[in-house]
Amino acid sequence: MIGLLTRVGALIDTRGGKARMAHFRAGWAAAATPQVKFHRTEKVQYRYLEAGSGRTIVFTCDPPMTIEVYGPLVAAFSLHFRVIVVELPAMGFSATTSDYAFGFRETNDDLATFLRAVAGERSILAFSCVASLAALDIAGRTPELASHLALIQAGGSQAFAIWKAGRDPKGILARPIAGQLVMARMALKRIPQWYGLSVGRKEQIPQFCDCAERSFANGAMWSLASAYQIYMRQRAELPRPAQPILSIWGASDGSHPASNKHSLARLYEGVRTVTFDDLGHTPELEAPDLVLAAILDFAVIS
Repeated sequence: MIGLLTRVGALIDTRGGKARMAHFRAGWAAAATPQVKFHRTEKVQYRYLEAGSGRTIVFTCDPPMTIEVYGPLVAAFSLHFRVIVVELPAMGFSATTSDYAFGFRETNDDLATFLRAVAGERSILAFSCVASLAALDIAGRTPELASHLALIQAGGSQAFAIWKAGRDPKGILARPIAGQLVMARMALKRIPQWYGLSVGRKEQIPQFCDCAERSFANGAMWSLASAYQIYMRQRAELPRPAQPILSIWGASDGSHPASNKHSLARLYEGVRTVTFDDLGHTPELEAPDLVLAAILDFAVIS
């Protein structure tokens, strides 16, 4: 059960959601990047980009990243795929209603609704970081939505519990209300620190920071405290879905302990692994051509 203070904390991140939705549809978020669209479910107005044709592959933006930094990835992948890049609920410019409570199944079910309506069935789910848990859950419970899972910096529930503890060692973000207020005040300051820790190709950090600063200046969200407090309460490991799984790992990601590397391969049988030694937490953005080659090979063989 979610306590009252935790629920109040989540409301800090979702307040004014309907006004945000209207503002995003009419403002910078709608015009900053070509091919951006919005899709409304019961609780979320997803902001996403769609490009290319053919087999569908879906990427989730890993906050504080927003769609604006995915241009090179889209250019590379759209030569081979119909590419969808989506911002997660209450992250980036995917505004939510105040009824959205960051629940694990709640979030995954809503993402599945988005996938069914926008991506269609049998997509390749290239979800990253914590969103990989959503991909595993969605693929297991609604298998028709996914043909393959190409998961980036992924792990099981226990691996992300370790990651979460390392990223919030003092438990500040884990405190209801206080965590949300601290995150709102410190988000812009955390961005250079996060990229300095997580990005493998350091020469790309200024570009990532510039993109994030523009997005946040125009209202982008990073509801990390609410995600920590509620979505990441998931502790039981998920059953292995039937789809082929590829684990893509950037070994120069300083945000994950070494023990988390390809932990999916230890958790589940038959997981293929690809490691990029000089790439970090978002290898698909640091070197999209290398990740594209790995996914093309995986999708053809499996």
